[in-house]
Amino acid sequence: MKPPYILHFMKTFVTIALLMIATIGNANAQTTATARVMRQKLVDAQGVMAAVVTSNWAELDRRSKALAKATEDPAWLVLRTPEYAKQGEAFVRAVNDLLDAASRRDADGAPLAYVALTMRCVQCHRYVARARIAAR
Repeated sequence: MKPPYILHFMKTFVTIALLMIATIGNANAQTTATARVMRQKLVDAQGVMAAVVTSNWAELDRRSKALAKATEDPAWLVLRTPEYAKQGEAFVRAVNDLLDAASRRDADGAPLAYVALTMRCVQCHRYVARARIAAR
């Protein structure tokens, strides 16, 4: 049986993940390639959460690098605006914080970096949703 704090952490993550999926779930709002990248990003973010909870530093490093690589995919560039670029840069900084925590085996810094990463995702998805609504 998992300790209660891990169950609470996992429930919180699932809630955030569902919000992210709802934000990116509109098939008319994105390309197939973008949907693929975002689905993989979600899988890797879930892997990051599991690695943080279990202090699996190698997996945290691997998943964080996968998230960083996702930003190099052309499908990542959903919008070409200064604000979207700013959101992307903040995401990369959060991923770098995760990589740093993994390299230092920082059991306190890793969860904080994970929460910051999740907030970056949520904030960017909100921005993209608003930008798409404004463009209609």
